[in-house]
Amino acid sequence: MLMFYLSLLEGDDNKALFTAFYTRYRARLYAVALNILKDPALAEDAVHEAFLRVIGHFETFLKIFEKERNKIGPWAVTIVKNISLDLLRKKNRSEFLPEDWDAPAPGGTEGEAGYRRLVEPISSMPEAYLRPLELKFICEYSDREIADDLGITLGAARQRIRRGRVLLIRKLKEEGYDHETV
Repeated sequence: MLMFYLSLLEGDDNKALFTAFYTRYRARLYAVALNILKDPALAEDAVHEAFLRVIGHFETFLKIFEKERNKIGPWAVTIVKNISLDLLRKKNRSEFLPEDWDAPAPGGTEGEAGYRRLVEPISSMPEAYLRPLELKFICEYSDREIADDLGITLGAARQRIRRGRVLLIRKLKEEGYDHETV
């Protein structure tokens, strides 16, 4: 991995400086990330992103290194902490209720029948539309986050949300729900 990072830098002095920084702080940054995330794979991702950010802000790195060398470690730890916290928030937001979970219906057979009548069209939607709608309207993801989560382009995410919404409205109309209240 070090070779990848070095390929992003110019100049032998910068590469040597980054190599020393990487060697000294990699384990510490990983420990910080692992402590926050409790997941080795996510911790590796956080450390990788942190090193990429250091390279992306290499002029800042050089300024800190030249003026107050002892602050490089805390600066890098702050970067990996922020990245780890962002990953943790995203992970927690994407944890959904179990698929077999069923919200309690209002009491009585009429309320339960109405609830079932509403849930059936939603649960029968194709996954290609159901998942983007779930992320958009239940988890409140942005279109960009939906695209990233599903591994599709931003345009494709927006199109699936739009098509899924149209399909859901059509299915609910067939069940007798009014479009204006959906």
